[in-house]
Amino acid sequence: MMILAITYTSQATDLHTEEMRLKLMRECELRNVTQDVTGLLLYQEGHFLQYIEGEPETIRATFARIQCDPRHHDVTLHSEEVLMQRQFPDWSMFYRDYDFIYPHVQMDLGELVTLAKVIEALDDKPELRQVMFDFLKKKHDGVF
Repeated sequence: MMILAITYTSQATDLHTEEMRLKLMRECELRNVTQDVTGLLLYQEGHFLQYIEGEPETIRATFARIQCDPRHHDVTLHSEEVLMQRQFPDWSMFYRDYDFIYPHVQMDLGELVTLAKVIEALDDKPELRQVMFDFLKKKHDGVF
C-alpha cells in the first residue's frame, strides 16, 4: 500500500488557550482514527507543525481542509512524499504543546525518549528534521 506524507507549518489566527488547543487535538485525533491517518502535531507560541500520513486521497483531502480552516493562516507546505510504510503507525495524532511542556522537557526522560523516536524516524529526511528543529528553537534557542 502506498502512503502519502505531508509536513506543514501554520500560524494560529488567535492565540489559543491550552483548553482550545486540547480540544483541537482531540478533534484531530478522532477524525484521524476514523480515516486511518497517523502523524504528529506540535504547537508553540501560536505556531503549528504537523506531519500527517495515510492513503493519498485521504491526505490530500485532509490537507485541503486544513488549508481552509479559519483557526490558522500562513499554511506552508514543507514536504509531500510517497512512502512504502508509515513513519508513525501507532500515533493517530501524537500531540505536544511546547508552551505547556517545554519547561519540563529536560527533566522528563519519557519526553526525551519520545522526541528521540521522532528524530530517529526523520533520520533519512534531513530537511524535515531541520524544519522540526527550527520550529522547536523559536523561543528556546540556546537552551539545549
